[in-house]
Order: sequence, then structure tokens, then C-alpha cells
Amino acid sequence: MVLFYLYNKVVNNIQTIKSGDIMYITREDAIGILRGMCSFERGLKSFFARYGYDLHENLGRRNILLSNAQEKETQKVLSKKYKSVISDGAPGKPDVVIEDIGVELECKLTSGSRSNGTLTYNLQTDWETICNKGQLDYNYIIANEEFTEFCYIIFEGLTPDDFHPPSTGARGKARMRKETAYPKAKFLVGSMTNNADIHLETIRSEIAERTDQNKARIAELNERLSNANPDTKKYHDILKMIDNETARYNKAIEKLRGRETHWENNCSYTFNLEDVEDKVTPKHVIFANKIYNVFNGSVFNDIKYFNSKDKWKTS
Repeated sequence: MVLFYLYNKVVNNIQTIKSGDIMYITREDAIGILRGMCSFERGLKSFFARYGYDLHENLGRRNILLSNAQEKETQKVLSKKYKSVISDGAPGKPDVVIEDIGVELECKLTSGSRSNGTLTYNLQTDWETICNKGQLDYNYIIANEEFTEFCYIIFEGLTPDDFHPPSTGARGKARMRKETAYPKAKFLVGSMTNNADIHLETIRSEIAERTDQNKARIAELNERLSNANPDTKKYHDILKMIDNETARYNKAIEKLRGRETHWENNCSYTFNLEDVEDKVTPKHVIFANKIYNVFNGSVFNDIKYFNSKDKWKTS
């Protein structure tokens, strides 16, 4: 009876995984994939050095060489928990297919591009592919120049609406729409900062500060005005000071409101890369975490229940 109960628990939780309630790639998986790619990159760099070449001389070419490793390491890691994971690398074929749960995963690797001292990242896809598929999951890995720090990002269910149609000369490559796609990002390694939120917080804080200062100044001037004789020059000077203070305040607030509107309508992001070399989790901890995630902790409570001596006492 106990075994039958636990069997049903396992089946129900597997169905939960298939329904997408639990992410099919975990942080531990991502770290394993990245560490495998790091090992390959070090070997590749050493091989290049033997011939007097510098693997990092052209990061775009370096990443092209590593893109296959990304797919193969993803297949290797996911094959430990799924029965059928395919990565054949053929043109027109998905980068990785998890047949058990019917997921196709596109894998992308970038180190960004530097212009005028600024490093920018454009997450792209093949426009024809996303249009033909209609909807796809994506794994974007952002790597630094040394290939030691990363962002490992999963986007579930991206559509053509999440990308800009390619411009002339873009060779069919479509840029991701930050405003629609980025909210769908799940960071398993690294993180992302929305710079617009930082700007808005600063601007709104300045608006509040200037408003408080203006109120205090106007209150002070009104008090001086109430104590002045309306027939004197001093009275009219204070009136003019109130008008000038109000005009300065309105001008400053109008400028701040303009900046506020700009950042409300424009997004700007910074990717915060993470070093994975020191993120090794002992195997027994990884195993325990996987078991707990699958069973959501409920089975352990049930086992505790069945093993309790008090529950088996007969009257």
C-alpha cells in the first residue's frame, strides 16, 4: 500500500514537471553546463597557443567555436534526468530537443560588442526560424572576454513579437525587443539590473526633495509677507521673491517630469555576470535537492508519517 501511494506521488510530480510548473533546467544544471564549456574553452585556448594563435583575439569567432559545446554540454547535463535529449546540430534543426517533455531549446552565446568604450549586448535570433516555429524557448549565455563570468538566461515561449524584424543587411538576424522579452527572462546564473528603475528612483527622490524645499521656502516668505506693511517696498519685494521662487520650482519640476517620462517609456538594462568556478555544490547536496524538487517535500513528510512508530501502534 505504501509503495503504491509513493508510486502515485512520483507519477503526479512527473506530470507537474511536464506541465511546466517546475523549470526543466535548474541553476545546478546551468552551472554544470557552464563548467563543461569552461573546460572546453581552456583546452581550445591551450591548443591555439601551441600554434601561436590567440583564441581571444576575436571573441565572435571564439564564441562560434564554443556554440557547439554549449549544445553538447546542455545535452550531456539534461540527459542525466531525461531519457531522450537530442542535439544533432544539423541545419534547420533545433539546437536541443528534450523529447520527454516536448521542448525545443535554441542555444545562443554572446560576449557583446564594444563601441566607443561601451559594451552592449544585442540578443538575436534567426528571424525565419522564429517565424516558422511561432514560439520557442531560448537559452542565452552572456560571457565575459576571459570566459570566466556569465549570465545564463532562459526565455520560455518567445514569439516573433518579441523580436524586431531584421533590417537590411542584418542577414536575417532579428534583435530581441527588450520591452516585451526581458520580463520573461529567468536568470539561473547572473542577474540583470533595470537602469530605468534606478533613474526613476533618483528622479522621484529629487522631485520630493525639491517640493519639500519649495514648501518650506514659500512658507517662510509668506510669514515675512504677513509681517510686512503692504504699502512698503519690502512687501512688494517679498511678493516678487515668491513669484520668482514659484517660477524656479515649476521650471525644475517640469524638467524632472520630462526625465521621468523618458525613463518610464524607455528601458535600459545592465547584465551582472557571475563567476561559476567557485559555485561547485557537493554531489550529495545536488542529489538531495533534485529529489526534494521532484517530490516538493510532500513525499518526505508522508514517509515520515509511515515510519512513525506511533502511527503503527495497535489498540
